[in-house]
Amino acid sequence: MEYNLTINHELDVPIYQQLVDTIRTAIKKGNLKSGQQLPTVQEMTQNLAVARGTVKRAYDELERAGLLEKVQGRGTFVSYRAENSGSRKEQAMAAIDKMLNSLEEMGFSNTEINIFLNLKLRERSEEEAHVKIAVVECNPETLSQISEQLRHTPGVDLYSYMLENIKEYPYQLGEDFDLIVTTSSHADYLENVLPVKKKLARMALRPSPRCLSHIIKLRSGTKVGIMSYSPRFGDLLYEACMTYAEDVEVSRPVVISDGENHVNYLKGKDAILVPKHYNKYFGAEAADALKKFKGEVIECYYEMDEGSLIYLEAKIKRLTENKTL
Repeated sequence: MEYNLTINHELDVPIYQQLVDTIRTAIKKGNLKSGQQLPTVQEMTQNLAVARGTVKRAYDELERAGLLEKVQGRGTFVSYRAENSGSRKEQAMAAIDKMLNSLEEMGFSNTEINIFLNLKLRERSEEEAHVKIAVVECNPETLSQISEQLRHTPGVDLYSYMLENIKEYPYQLGEDFDLIVTTSSHADYLENVLPVKKKLARMALRPSPRCLSHIIKLRSGTKVGIMSYSPRFGDLLYEACMTYAEDVEVSRPVVISDGENHVNYLKGKDAILVPKHYNKYFGAEAADALKKFKGEVIECYYEMDEGSLIYLEAKIKRLTENKTL
């Protein structure tokens, strides 16, 4: 590496953030050149005497920012282009001349070319106006389900974070986010760590209508089991059963990572509640046990209630309009 990388353990700034800032500065100053390879995570860990996870987190953050690029089987490289302003202008003018020559060879007039350019610039402006949103939740099932619901909102760039990771590295919720979405139960904590509190948006969750319909229709005497990836999501499904199902026998949830014998757990059950897309959470043993299960498998998920969704859509619309002004 062509520059000295130092970490100050006395600073009240996480080591990974110091590493991110140092490498970002080196790239922008040109000390790290475009295409230059960085040390491996293991090498950086040994050089700085820090945890492997710290270096990996810093590299991941820089990759998300577009400053680094990981090439499978080769390593991590600088992807940022840091030319001086004069050369950038010359390159831009040369690129425009090349584009204009190509369009003229295709038979387009200057008026037509101008129309095309304006259309393309307008498209780019709309892309830049995307609202950057972070969703924070304490369990992966609900986090995935909320993110899936919001991902269909036009004009949104979405990032998902587990609450435990934010507690360890709150700097992930940087000032570049336009909106931080979370449930009321986590809002007070996030309010204390956010640089701008007004970016926080609270939401209320409810079982999806399809999930709720299945639970309500469970017959009296039905023996119900619950399998989840996280304890919290299992508790949510248990609470839903106890609230909406009448005269059913609900077993305490089992978390698939607890080493429970899933075949034994399913014995005697008439219905089993699992997260939506449970195959991506459950291992082969649990998935196979469910496949052979003779009772009803009910895939459940939570979503934002109508009021929260309307509130968020209005907020996103205002943020988008402000970006395009």
